[in-house]
Amino acid sequence: MSIERPREVGEPVEISMICPVTRHARELTEVHREFHDALVATGRSAELIYVFEGQREVKESTYDRLCEGELPVRILRMARGFGESTALGVGFERARGSVVLTMPDRPQIVATTLHDVLRCLDAGHKAVVTRREPRQDGWINRLQSRVFHALIGGIVKRRFHDVSCGLRGFSADAARKLDLYGAQHRFVPVVALRCGYDVQEIPGRHHEHNRGLRLRGPVVYVRRLLELLNIYFLTRFTRKPLRFFGVVGSVIGFTGFAICLVLALQKLIGSVGLAERPLLLLGVLLIVLGVQVTSIGLLGEIIIFLSSNRERPEVVEHAAAAQARTNLRSS
Repeated sequence: MSIERPREVGEPVEISMICPVTRHARELTEVHREFHDALVATGRSAELIYVFEGQREVKESTYDRLCEGELPVRILRMARGFGESTALGVGFERARGSVVLTMPDRPQIVATTLHDVLRCLDAGHKAVVTRREPRQDGWINRLQSRVFHALIGGIVKRRFHDVSCGLRGFSADAARKLDLYGAQHRFVPVVALRCGYDVQEIPGRHHEHNRGLRLRGPVVYVRRLLELLNIYFLTRFTRKPLRFFGVVGSVIGFTGFAICLVLALQKLIGSVGLAERPLLLLGVLLIVLGVQVTSIGLLGEIIIFLSSNRERPEVVEHAAAAQARTNLRSS
């Protein structure tokens, strides 16, 4: 990582706002101005952190405009394009605020919604996400969004309405526990839910410059389905891979065993030859494949057991018990 033109302040701040800048960013300076003004209106000390992908060419004048204003601005540039998930992780690591907000790199949601996000965080919530409501884009986009979020709801048993909305808020410790990689920046609420946080979703007014019809190519939809499959596996079977591979391997193996059993009975009862029966090869192949798939699950269980970096759950002590312990100590 290299830091380009930072305006560092040694003292800690209350709010760190992080913006991962992708190659597709548009109107970045306008978005910066809106969120900058909204942050200033909170009256709290804050900083803005921009993390640029290495593959994105940025004009020097853009850096100058981002550094204008009352708040300190830190501009980070990754060595090469690792993606938006990595950019968010870099921002979380470098943030100095006790509260961490993320913002989109293009017009998406009205910036003043961050005041509602901060109120939820002040109320004790550690993870707050937003949704654009009411949606003002084309009916095709709204239909796609409903189908997409219905699939996510079936996977995680929690209905979100806008997982890709870029305005989110976390406590500093919660933000650093979000181990994002790949395309998980699109599923930050799901990742936070998997970490054990009670994710709050609040509405925000849809930005007027984000209301056009957006159509994607077939490759993008295939990629989204693969991402959903990835999230399904991570949320259900990361801690218990044998539950997934064992079931799949058992189904395949028992299918092969059943085929071989039927062929064996036909041979014993009806004197049917096995030499020229293709089903025999299929049955043996399925048995071997079932054993291999189950072995993958066993190896996964062993790796998780021996790993020194296993996940640790978020633990919150009940307030009444904590107060009782404090009273006992004081007495």
